[in-house]
Amino acid sequence: MHADIDFTPLTHPTDPPARTDPTANAVAHLALANGWQYYTHAVDQQLPGVVFREPNGGSRLSQRAVNIVRIPGTPMMEIGDSFYTKVAVGNQFTQRWGYLAADVGVAMPSVTMESRSNFAQNPLPATPAGALADERRSGLRVEAVPGAEFVANALLTPEVVGALDNRTYPLNVELNGRWLFLYAPRSLATDDAESWKHTLRTAQLLMDRIREIFPMDASSSGTEVHQSVAPMQSQGGRVNRMRVTWYLLAVVAAMGVAGGAALLFGGR
Repeated sequence: MHADIDFTPLTHPTDPPARTDPTANAVAHLALANGWQYYTHAVDQQLPGVVFREPNGGSRLSQRAVNIVRIPGTPMMEIGDSFYTKVAVGNQFTQRWGYLAADVGVAMPSVTMESRSNFAQNPLPATPAGALADERRSGLRVEAVPGAEFVANALLTPEVVGALDNRTYPLNVELNGRWLFLYAPRSLATDDAESWKHTLRTAQLLMDRIREIFPMDASSSGTEVHQSVAPMQSQGGRVNRMRVTWYLLAVVAAMGVAGGAALLFGGR
């Protein structure tokens, strides 16, 4: 499907104009070379995935995205880098998630699949409400609502598992109604051509399997934006655990330094 994509703007990038971000320049030229749409940024995207919406369906705090590329076809795909603000221990942290979104045109049960390397770095902020965790597969953590386990089992062929658990470019998956999402706690709208190739190949593998598992409605174009949001449960402490730990250690260290300074200078 993507064998004819021209990746020259990434493999042989042109010098960007002054005060222009090199990555944004390369991604914009990639879109132009292939007849895709490019958007510099968007605010409060109306996508139903866990990266974009709170478990109650509301938009995540300060949700926005940059370097958005829309690839025409059936289904149309959108790739970009999404950001939102997370509040923890009284401090605000910016969360970045590269994403691929595709409305595949057929209703699917709620499932999330996380590569263990991504999970260790930054777990997804939510999982399907009432989902059961399945950690039998090496390299993957799967959470599916009761009765949807067959979907995960059918999707996760050895080739798909290998693509998600890729050592260099690991990816997460979310099925949410008609939507297929790929996520990574790194940029997917990047100037790395190999990252693009791997992301698009993985999306194609999953969409091929989805078409085999679910009967497709021939009247569905797969390009509409639907607002329905699957019930999700927040993962709370999963997110920013390492960052919060380092913050607390820094606070303790600062208190120790301040206490030592007080003892040293207090008597003078």
